[in-house]
Parts: sequence; C-alpha cells; structure tokens
Amino acid sequence: MSTQRISGAKRLSAVFIAAIMLTTVFAALPLTDQGKVYAATQMAQVTATTLNVRSGAGTKYSKLGTLSKNQVFVIKGTKKDSSGVKWYKLTYKSKTGYVSSKYVNINSITATSVSNTTGKVNTSSSSLIVRSGPSTSCSKLGSLASKKTFTIKGKVKDSSGTWWYTLSYNSKTGYVSSKYVTTSTTSSSSSSVTAVSNTTGTVNTPSSTLIVRSGPGTSYSKLGSLANGKTFTIKGKIKDSSGTWWYTLSYNSKTGYVSSKYVTTSTTSSSSSSSSSSSSSSSSSSSSGSSSSSVTFKMGTITASSGLNVRSGAGTSYSKLTTLAYGTAVTITGSAKDSSGKTWYKYAYSSSKTGYICSDYVTVKTVTSDSEFEAYLTAQGFPDSYKNGLRLLHASHPNWVFKAVKVGYTWSKALSAESKLGVNLVSSSSPTSYRSTASGSYNSTTKTWTKFDGSWYAANSTVIAYYMDPRNFLTESGIYQFMTHTYDSSSQSTTTVNSIIKSSFMASKSPGSGYSSYASLLVAVGKKTGVNPNVLAAMIIQEQGWNGSSLVSGTYSGYKGYYNFFNIGAYTTSTMTAVQRGLWYASQSGSYSRPWNSPYKSIYGGALYYANNYVSNNQDSYYTKKFNVKNGVSKVGTHQYMTNVAGAASEGSIVKLAYSSSSSSAVFEIPVYDSMPSTACQLPS
Repeated sequence: MSTQRISGAKRLSAVFIAAIMLTTVFAALPLTDQGKVYAATQMAQVTATTLNVRSGAGTKYSKLGTLSKNQVFVIKGTKKDSSGVKWYKLTYKSKTGYVSSKYVNINSITATSVSNTTGKVNTSSSSLIVRSGPSTSCSKLGSLASKKTFTIKGKVKDSSGTWWYTLSYNSKTGYVSSKYVTTSTTSSSSSSVTAVSNTTGTVNTPSSTLIVRSGPGTSYSKLGSLANGKTFTIKGKIKDSSGTWWYTLSYNSKTGYVSSKYVTTSTTSSSSSSSSSSSSSSSSSSSSGSSSSSVTFKMGTITASSGLNVRSGAGTSYSKLTTLAYGTAVTITGSAKDSSGKTWYKYAYSSSKTGYICSDYVTVKTVTSDSEFEAYLTAQGFPDSYKNGLRLLHASHPNWVFKAVKVGYTWSKALSAESKLGVNLVSSSSPTSYRSTASGSYNSTTKTWTKFDGSWYAANSTVIAYYMDPRNFLTESGIYQFMTHTYDSSSQSTTTVNSIIKSSFMASKSPGSGYSSYASLLVAVGKKTGVNPNVLAAMIIQEQGWNGSSLVSGTYSGYKGYYNFFNIGAYTTSTMTAVQRGLWYASQSGSYSRPWNSPYKSIYGGALYYANNYVSNNQDSYYTKKFNVKNGVSKVGTHQYMTNVAGAASEGSIVKLAYSSSSSSAVFEIPVYDSMPSTACQLPS
C-alpha cells in the first residue's frame, strides 16, 4: 500500500519505492505513528447455535454468559490457549470475555432479512450516525436526519443484545442502532401505485430544480433532481399520507418519485412517441448543450507516443501552448492548413484561445450520441464540458455506466487544498516547468529546487489542476481512474484478473494455500473483502513492479517465509530499509491476519486494510484515493494514498487490461466541482 507517510511537516523517505514502483511515489495513510499500530475495527459473527463466553482464553475459565447464533461482536484482540486454539477477546456486559475462534466467522456479517418494514429516526439529537458495521466502534459512513424514514433491509444483534438495522446508504450497506429507530410495517409501494399511460410531465418549480425521491414523500432519500422545464414520462401515481399525489418515473434505472405540486402534465398519443423517435434520430451540429436530442460531433485522439505539441496557429512556427499526451481526446471544432498545405485541427484550448494540432498524429472519429444517453447525461448533472468525452466512451462501450459525483464545493477551494507544499509531487524526469517555484519548493537565490522523497519535486498548481480535472481523463485510458473499486462478480473473474497479471511475476507462480493460481486467489480475496480483484492485481503490480521485488519473494535474509504484497508499513527508518521495515511488519502478530507467512495471508490482509481504510471511506476509486474529494472540502489534500500527482492515471492504465472488451461492464463515478473552468485545464508548455 504505502512505503511512507505524510504527517504534518514530517515526511519519511521512500527512495526504495521510487526506484521500483514505475513512476509513482506512495504516501498512503500509514499503519504506524510513533510506534503505535492502528487497526481497523474487525467484526465477528457467531456460527454455533450457542457459544459460551469465558473469562479467559480456554474452556477451563469461568463462563460469563452466551452468545446466540448470528450474534456479532467487535474483536478486541486474540490469544491462544494451551492447546494452540485461538480465542477472540470481546467486551461482554461491560466485562472482558473470550470466545473460541472455532465457532466464529470473521469474513462477513450476515443479517437476518427484513421485508416491508420502514424505519424512522427518533433521536433526541439532530441526526443518527450510519456506521459501516453493527457497532459504535465501526467507522462512520454518514448520518440520517431526525424524523428521516428509510427502508430496513435486515437486522443483526451485537454482543450487548442491541439490534442493528441495515439499510442502503450511498450504495453501501449501512448500520444504525435500533435504539433510535421507530419501525412500521408497509406494503409493497408498487401495489399502491396507479399505472399511468401516455402522459408527460414538465417540471415547473419556482426554484431551478425538482428533487427526485426514492419514495412518495419528502421524508424519503434524494435520488437526484430534474431541471426546471425538464420533461419526463409519468409511469404511475400514488398519494402520500397528506393526500398529495406523487408521480413515478424512471430515474437512473430506478423508480423515482416527484411531487405533483411542481409538475404540469400533458397527454400524449402513440403517434407522438413515433414522432419523437423520428426526431431523435436526426443529428445536431452542436457538440454540447443540455438538450436531450441526439448530438453529432468529431473527436480527435492523439496517436503520437511521446505526445503532441499544441500550437497557437496552424504550423510549427507558432508558439507552443501545451503538449497533449498519447490517447488524449479533444473535440475538433474546425481545421486550417499551413504554408505547406498540411492540415491542422482546431480545438478549444481555453475559453479564449484556439489550439492547433497536426493531423498526422490524430485519428478523427465522428460520434453520434443518441437522445436516450443525452437525457441520461443531463439527469446525472454532468456539465456540458464533460459530455463529449463521455459520448465517445459510450459509443465504444454501451454497457459502461457513468455517474456524476457532485462534491459540493468549488473547484478553486479543492485546487487550493491540493496545492499545499508536498501534497503533490512530480518526478525528476518531468519538465522543469512542472515544478513549483513557491516558497519551500524553490530557492530563487541558488536557483535550486527542494527535493522530496528522494528525487521528487513539488508540483505547481497548473500541473495539479490538469491531473485533478476529470475532463482530461474521459478517454479510453484515463477513464479507469474513476472506476469503482467494489466487488462485482458480473465484471470480475479469474479471466479478467489473468488479463492483468499475464505478463507479471504472478503469471506462472503458484501462491499455495490451496489456490492453483494468483488469479483464483485474488478473486477469492476480492469476494471476501468486497474489493475489485482487478484493482488488487493492478495495485500489486504498481507496488512490486512487473517482475516482483524482495517484499514478495519470501527469501529475504532475516525474514524468510514472510510477504508484504501491498508494502504496508514499508518505509525507511534510521535502522531499517523500506524492505526490512515492510517485512518486519509482515512478521509481527496483529491486525489484518498477520503474521503474513504466505502470499494468501499477505494479499488478504492488504485487501482488508484497503477496504477498511479507503474503499469504505469514500475513497473507492484511483482518483478519490489520490484526491480525497468525496469527504468534504476539509478533507481534500489529506489521507491520500500517493503523492505522485499522476498516480491515479498511472494505476488506471494497468487495470485497463481487464476491460478491453466493448461488451464488458463497469461503473465509473466521476467528480464534478462547482464553478469549474469552462474548458479542461492544460499542462504548462
């Protein structure tokens, strides 16, 4: 995971990783701070019908009580009895208790299914915390406002006897204490909905948008919104408890509800739908806009392997504005010829400048986006400047899903937080124009730059803006940094993992522990921890290189038989190299299934660490683990997995190997900031 950490002004060296980890400097949240190990909360669930809780680690100790089947508890520690059996330590009725590991499952929590039940928050305070597990020790996912209603999916009892209800929260399973929830039985809402046909609704709110909710009432969660003047097909209607009608519609593949108070209806006929279909097949010359009609435009993709210079005019005699990397896609707005007759394509370099690129190094594709996808982009809330990149990707990958994640704060605030000294670095091989000249980065007297982490330099704000701007990476290679990192069996398998590792050190080796291949091991671990195994495979290659390193050889002197596939705790100290520190950590007993004396235990433990500290912390993509933007503006520039400003794009290029087929499915969550520049940010010339 990480070979070093950032803690205030203190920075630990990671020269070793700079040498072997492609071009990425890693700076993840560490496991250590001043010698203390921080372990994520680990839950366990009873598998026996009744399990005795003892006062010590062994059957000879007195019985404190019992836990029933499926009851859960937080593991406070482990201890072995005289026969070598592991016992888990827990808090039981305000006392320290122990239960045998033989009758406990620590891989997942199974809740009792609950149907047709609604919960309503009845806290005395303003909100109820939603947690990642059924315990106050588990991390916070967010909160529900007082009086908020939600659908209860299941329930599970903790060691104190308290029930916890499960619910769907931001596409994750959340847990809330039953102490602060009032329940009521409901019937299936669909049975109460009256079907409506041949009816169109038009939003007529006094404000700019109309909220779309998950149920018929203002107490239901928000799915999104419709812009004022937006039209949609009404599928049905249902009354709430006050007698207000709510209309149902299809919203991002879900059933949404909008209040009839803010909708004007009109009746359509089957012929009108035919007319609509006909009009949607016509092309629009506009390459942007919020219209839901079809759109046709030309997209140019850079084919020069070392990048292509952008000029201020049609010809090499004009000044250089920037360089576009291989694979970058731009919207072609026109063309011009130089004095020799060679064609140069135009594109919007900025809101006030036109850039020119030589046609010899550009492939041009005419793209037509259908009206249905246009309506989807608008409903998601993607700005116009995002749309052409997404249109091009959709044309090649119709099964991909793109979701807009509105972070809720301005672009300038995010960029300011990321521009703090040392948060983002560039390699020594990058152009000097990429380096910051701010105080602490550059000495104008000696004309020298400060080095960070061995041979890296602080990135300037222009470079940071380029790599932070999602619009620069809505391409075949760049899009993968926005792919969600949660496990999904429909798009993740040994086949996709093998596509990634086939040229790596994991291709021909057997990992042992009952697994015939690393691919099967990674899929099993991904399923257990809830992390995309394709991502785990790419992370290992990014960390260890294609040929592997001493951290995964199992033969390093002094630490034979130990492995650290994700480099957790591997950083240089005054007495240890990064390799020694990483393998020392792997050899210790403790959190995340240590000691890591097999490839399986190291990979499982590392995946569990990543799941607990990043995936469950709204840092569930390469982009968000690099730029921590989904947890509020105060968290931006903190708890970031790497310092290399280009790290997210680099890792994404590896995992791309698993998704080369146009028929493969994947979900991409793409951040959208308030008050973004009208065009994508560019690299300095």
